[in-house]
Amino acid sequence: MNTIRMILADDEPVILRGLKMLIDWEELGIEIAGEAYDGNELIELIDRCNPDLIVSDICMPGQSGIDVLRYVQASRRTPKVVFISAHKEFDYAQEALKYGALDYLVKPVNTDQLKQVIQKAVSLIRDETEEERKREKLQHLERDNKDRSFEELLDRLTDGDDKAVYALQKFLNLNDGKLAAVCVGDYSRGVQDQIRWQKRERKLIDFAITNVMRESLKNIPNSLFFRKGDMFCYLILCDDFSLPIQVSKTVRDQVRNYLKLDMTIGVGGAVSSLQEAAVSFRQALEALEWAYFLSPGHVIPYDTSPAEPAAQLRIEEMQSQLLDHLIESVGPDALHEPLSRLVLAIKQAAVGNKHTAVSGVYDTLITLRQELQTMGVSLESYNEDFRILLKRISDFDTLQEVEAYVGEFIADIHALVKSRLGNKEHVQIKRVKEYIEANYAQNITLDSIAELIYMNPSYFSTFFKKHTGQNYKQYLTEIRMKHARQMLLHSDLMVYEIAEKVGYNSARLFSDMFRKHYGQIPQEFRQSKGTAVHGLHN
Repeated sequence: MNTIRMILADDEPVILRGLKMLIDWEELGIEIAGEAYDGNELIELIDRCNPDLIVSDICMPGQSGIDVLRYVQASRRTPKVVFISAHKEFDYAQEALKYGALDYLVKPVNTDQLKQVIQKAVSLIRDETEEERKREKLQHLERDNKDRSFEELLDRLTDGDDKAVYALQKFLNLNDGKLAAVCVGDYSRGVQDQIRWQKRERKLIDFAITNVMRESLKNIPNSLFFRKGDMFCYLILCDDFSLPIQVSKTVRDQVRNYLKLDMTIGVGGAVSSLQEAAVSFRQALEALEWAYFLSPGHVIPYDTSPAEPAAQLRIEEMQSQLLDHLIESVGPDALHEPLSRLVLAIKQAAVGNKHTAVSGVYDTLITLRQELQTMGVSLESYNEDFRILLKRISDFDTLQEVEAYVGEFIADIHALVKSRLGNKEHVQIKRVKEYIEANYAQNITLDSIAELIYMNPSYFSTFFKKHTGQNYKQYLTEIRMKHARQMLLHSDLMVYEIAEKVGYNSARLFSDMFRKHYGQIPQEFRQSKGTAVHGLHN
């Protein structure tokens, strides 16, 4: 329950101190917000503190209690006022009550009198506060219902509902102006690691976005925000197409600044009548399809440009170039550029259509498989990958993600192609093995050995396993254990010395690895072979 704020006023300090001590104000839920010693000071305190209750002498220097009461009424404040006075005249009391005083007490005031009047004031203040709260809640509900009804009309308008058109014509007069529909795409696309929120979290974020968007549009004349299912939408009355684009950039920036979310926004074309609002809305949705080809956070205006006639020819040309690189290049990194050019050609041919783009990428991979088969390179081991390929690339949110996935897929195929069509990769494997044999005692990392043969670490790992049947770490360990075994059998070196000589800083780790490899720790192995007995200790 909120504390009631009160001001005490009397020109006699002794009486003022007595009033403060006469009853337990805190017990009644009252905070003494200020004290005044004349009428002018009381008015200043009223302006500053906006009290709920005033207990004041009616006759004070500067302004009388009646003057203060008139001021309170004129300023449309509603505190409860209790007057205390040495005057018993009925005229004083009558005038005080006439101007809205709650009660009038004659000095000397006793505790019971004061407490009774103050309790009455507290009760009235509490009741009025509750009534005001209920009234505000009701007004909020009424406004909310009106807003909802209006938003429902806007929702139906963008569906092409004739009744909604008729109802909104009373509020929206386009005259010589135009109208554009704007729609926000799925904002969760922009979230790192593709976090998908729980239902409750999503509702909170939707609420926050709604507030930020409403606030952003508040100062834009003739902008109308509404929700359409899960989408955030608005209509803008404008003279040309530039205004909705500019407004949408502002909305995007505000959401980014306050909520750290990147929204992609589609802007429909500007139309000349309410009947065409549904057309503009469909265009906004079509514009949003371009989000597949872009990173999150773009404002995308509707574009009626047709596909370039030469786009399909360029795709075929890029497919041929990619195949050439797949066959001829030494390393997979050389495939990145032709793949990027191919994806760009597919994007241009798709003209904002995700299905067309996905089909273009899928057809490319099928074409590559067919061409390789004619060269005697069977991709049978990839049959399962090709079977689910279309679904995999369809599930990605952006063409950029598809390109990354296909790049890895082709790099994998590239390893097989080179093993079948040439021996360059086997030469590289030989070089890696020779390097490990010569440097097994050193700290050999995946990065350092991949750099040796100009491959990226990820591809090298796949490449090495495909040609040796082992991953790089297993092979390195095998070489180290082989040399450790020879040292245990044919040298007097201590176990910790052998560990260091084969690349281990920790004798314990070396022992663990040796046991995994040979089933015995180094000491047991030496004992079982009966050799170099004085090298048994660490």
